[in-house]
Amino acid sequence: MSFYRSSQSIIDDMNYYNDPRTRAAREGQWWDSFDERTMTASKELTYWDEEDEEIVEDFTFNIRFEVCSLCNGKGSHVNPSIDSGGLSQDDFDYDPDFEEDYHSGCHDVSCNQCSGKRVVPVIDDRCLTDDQKRALKIMEEYAEDERRHHAEVMAEMRMGC
Repeated sequence: MSFYRSSQSIIDDMNYYNDPRTRAAREGQWWDSFDERTMTASKELTYWDEEDEEIVEDFTFNIRFEVCSLCNGKGSHVNPSIDSGGLSQDDFDYDPDFEEDYHSGCHDVSCNQCSGKRVVPVIDDRCLTDDQKRALKIMEEYAEDERRHHAEVMAEMRMGC
C-alpha cells in the first residue's frame, strides 16, 4: 500500500511547522536556568576541543528584558493550529460564530516565546567576557545547525516524504 498525501495537506503542514509561534514552542528557551532577582541566566554547553574531546561547561550571562517580539508584549497569540495556514473571508462567512470567537481571543493561548510574561530575557552583550563571547559563538553555531536541520525537514515535506 502506498502512502499518499495531498498537496494541500503538505502545504498545511509546512505552514504550521514554519509558523513562528510553532517554532518558538519547539525551540524553547535559550537558557537552562534564569534568576530574575540577580538578572542572570545560565546555560550548560557541550562542545568539542581541537583534539575532539568533549567539554561540558556552564556559562552565566547578565541579562536584560526586551518586549517579546512574538506577541508584541500582549502575552498571548492565536493558537497556530487555528490560523497558521491563513484565513479568508470565506472562513468567517461559513461560520459567523467562528469569526466572533476568533476576534474575541477565544482561540488565544499563552505566548510560546514569553510564556505570557510579555517580556523575554536577552543577553546583555555590552560587557561580555572572552569566555562568554566564546559561549555565544557556540550557541550561534548550534542555532545555525538547527536552522539547517529545519530547512531539510521542510524540503522533505515538500517532496511528500
